[in-house]
Amino acid sequence: MAQNPRMAEWFARLKELDLHEVAARLGMRRDGGRGNYFSPARKEKQPSLSIYGADKGRYGAGWKDHTTGNGGTAIDLVIYAGMAGDHMEAARLLGDWFGLPIPSSDTLAAPARKSTEEWIADRCLQEVEPVLEYLQGRGITEAALAMALKNRMIGWNNWTSNKVPAGEPGHGGAAAAFIVRTLNPGRVVAVDMRYQDPGLNGGVKTQCQGEKSGYGWYSDLGRLKRAHTVYVVESPINALSVESCYWPEGYAAYAIRGTGNVESIDFSFLRGKKVLIALDHTDPVKEGSNTRPGLAAAWRLNERLTALDIANRFVNMLDWEEGQDINDVLQAEGPEGLGARLKQIEPWLIPGNPAGAADEVHGRRRIWLPTLDWNVYWRFRQTDDFTQYVQDYKDCEDEDGKFRREEKGFGDLCAFRIAGISRLRIQSHLATINGTPDNQPETVFGVSAQVARHGNTLQRAVITDDKIFSLDWWAGRFGYIWKPKEFARMISILERTADIGARDVVNFVGLAWRGGELAALEGNDCYFTEPARQCLYHNLSFPRGGRQAARQVIAAYQETFKHNAAAIPMVWALGAHLKMLLGFYPHFEMQADKGSGKSKLMECMQRSFSFQVLSGQMLKTDHRRRASVSYTTNPVGWDEFSKLPKSILTDIDGLLQSTYRFEFTRIGAALTPYLMCAPVLLAGEEVDIQSLQSKVCRSKLTVERQGPMIPHELPQFPVWPWLQFLASTEPARIRDLHKSMLRFCQAKSRAGDADATSNRMMENYAAILAAWHLLCEFAEIDAAQGHFVEDLLAEMNSHLSETDGTRLPWVRIMEIALSELDARRFEHPFCWEDAQDDEGNPDVLLYIRPNHIMDHLSTANHLRAKFDGLPVKTGRIFKSQLLASGVVAVRKGEMLDDVEKTIDRRRIGHMTAISLNKLEALGLSAAPEIKRDIP
Repeated sequence: MAQNPRMAEWFARLKELDLHEVAARLGMRRDGGRGNYFSPARKEKQPSLSIYGADKGRYGAGWKDHTTGNGGTAIDLVIYAGMAGDHMEAARLLGDWFGLPIPSSDTLAAPARKSTEEWIADRCLQEVEPVLEYLQGRGITEAALAMALKNRMIGWNNWTSNKVPAGEPGHGGAAAAFIVRTLNPGRVVAVDMRYQDPGLNGGVKTQCQGEKSGYGWYSDLGRLKRAHTVYVVESPINALSVESCYWPEGYAAYAIRGTGNVESIDFSFLRGKKVLIALDHTDPVKEGSNTRPGLAAAWRLNERLTALDIANRFVNMLDWEEGQDINDVLQAEGPEGLGARLKQIEPWLIPGNPAGAADEVHGRRRIWLPTLDWNVYWRFRQTDDFTQYVQDYKDCEDEDGKFRREEKGFGDLCAFRIAGISRLRIQSHLATINGTPDNQPETVFGVSAQVARHGNTLQRAVITDDKIFSLDWWAGRFGYIWKPKEFARMISILERTADIGARDVVNFVGLAWRGGELAALEGNDCYFTEPARQCLYHNLSFPRGGRQAARQVIAAYQETFKHNAAAIPMVWALGAHLKMLLGFYPHFEMQADKGSGKSKLMECMQRSFSFQVLSGQMLKTDHRRRASVSYTTNPVGWDEFSKLPKSILTDIDGLLQSTYRFEFTRIGAALTPYLMCAPVLLAGEEVDIQSLQSKVCRSKLTVERQGPMIPHELPQFPVWPWLQFLASTEPARIRDLHKSMLRFCQAKSRAGDADATSNRMMENYAAILAAWHLLCEFAEIDAAQGHFVEDLLAEMNSHLSETDGTRLPWVRIMEIALSELDARRFEHPFCWEDAQDDEGNPDVLLYIRPNHIMDHLSTANHLRAKFDGLPVKTGRIFKSQLLASGVVAVRKGEMLDDVEKTIDRRRIGHMTAISLNKLEALGLSAAPEIKRDIP
């Protein structure tokens, strides 16, 4: 896409404007001369919006609303204040205020080619008087039309085809145009036409140019974002009809553009808002299915919103005329009449399932209830966050002989509203790990309820069959129950609704297999029986954002420490989500000198990537350690864990060993499941992980490597789009990339003849290198940026060379054994002997049985913790590693194994001679005591 340098320079100058002057132009109030500003987006008692200067960071001046998290440049502030609908409009306004007009058209570069939808939208916006006249004729108020027109959301289309004759579908004609834009950044994706004379277009009333699926229509994006209550309707005309009512601030409407879009629109932007569903519930009953299409779509919308924890209820249309929609009511009764009807909300226990006579509920039965339940169903009534019970009523006949019921008294039933009880089939851990068919799912029930203390966010819990009628369970999670018997009767009715919203779910946070396909999952997608115990991230929502933010974060971490010392753990943290594809992923060792900035870097990483760091105090109990690494690929940090007692460190060692891959277990009498798999960042001034050398990568922070501090205003990395990018990438491609990176690491390795452990270490670094290449593809940057590859290879080679003598288990065992010999605590027979190696150099040989060493380690009480942490526990394996290591003495070309020696007048056979010279070459030393053998 061609870019105009002068336009870019113009935007850059606007972003450099004094934000305090911009705030003054916007009429923003300030707390004193140097305090924060009151947010222009809402009324507040305490100022929450701060402005910082360019000297605070390398990314220039900016602002931030600390209540909502919104922030940005001067252009963003104008949009946030509601003075403009998009960036260009805001830029033009700032240019007018500060004498910086947009560059003239003769200096502009060739513009980018507009899409067909954008071209049609521009044509429709050229003539707007007819659409105003048309929509006013449908009862839409001038205020609603003025707002939609200001935001360029409506227009008029006069196009007709010169190939299709009038009266045939596709001819076109005069039509009101509704311009459909994305929620961010407001790009045109479609134009919906509603023809003034459908007869000219072959009887076709509406037509869409562009994307029909996945996008809704709104008249004012700012109003929609600020709203606490949103009416969801079918068509743009219905949305304008809703907004024509005289609502106070905080109400908005959103059109789904047809019932088919219920499944395809992402409604997560409605979280925290109250949604009132007002589709065409009075559609004529469809033959065969005995349902009303609009109401059936509303049922499905209710299921989707409830699964997203969005509080939603139905507008009561039971007394509306057959086939009457929202705009029909507006034309018949005016804004006041429509507003009064839209305030009438269904009170029924099952949303969208009214109680009444057979003719009243024809086509409105969401589920079938047997007579014994139907006869009491009508007595349960719900408000937003409360449930009542009809205590006193009287059945009588009116003057026409029709049956009617007088409800005389309501009693409080419970202090919450049950929004739904759904059957959930939880995918097994094996299917989650490797994508195989699920042969062992677990069935539980998900409960969604609205309580006053949590506002418009539904609270969820998972219940099993044995607790479904436990009043203590319900009261402990949601609120007080005044009528236990009536409550139990209500639950017996709601049991029959378990099929509503029934679904297969995956309990995992991060990237996992779902139904055989990779999927990005958040805490909101999970249904744990004990969320706080089973997963540290059970309520996590990953940061959103664009790829520009990704590039900013990468650049900042590459600059803050030289040689990519901070960028390497950054890539490791983001690449942790590859674990389900690779089958493993290394932990990470972050060593740091005193005062090198380790704590600050850890704090920044938590903010940038939304992962948590646990202190040593948190790691003292087994269930906390287990929960911190369970059901997630999002990494977790363990800070200063080396200061913990030795017994705890042994348990930690075993947990880290198992989470290099995966481990599933069940704990307690309830057999609560845990899938332990999260990669761990081990941080501290002294990180002793000798037994984990083959399962970690590392980076070293020093004072000399320090660079500029990471600015506080640095945006978060868009982790959620990153996960979606990985989920959309072919799994075989990622695995092939890792294999390619492994070959590259082996070619660049200085390890020489690599052993199995060094090969595994190179696999670990190859995983980070593969993550870097995928990250560069995602952020659209060059893989050579900042010399990351070279610095990672240098760290890998340093790691290999420094651990050459310590990465195998036999080395650690031998180190303990030599220490025991020096302390004279080894009670098994052994001896020292002066000797010469094959080159004639003096040497000392240790004759000892490997089995005796393992017997000593396994029986000595003071070595119990060390022995438990060893990956090798048998003398046979230890001896085989010794023979393969090259430390066994050689005489005349043969290793001195299975040797017989006389020690303290006893003949001891099957001994192995170990060369001290060869041990010293690996950093192991001993204090030999020479004794002469008695013949």
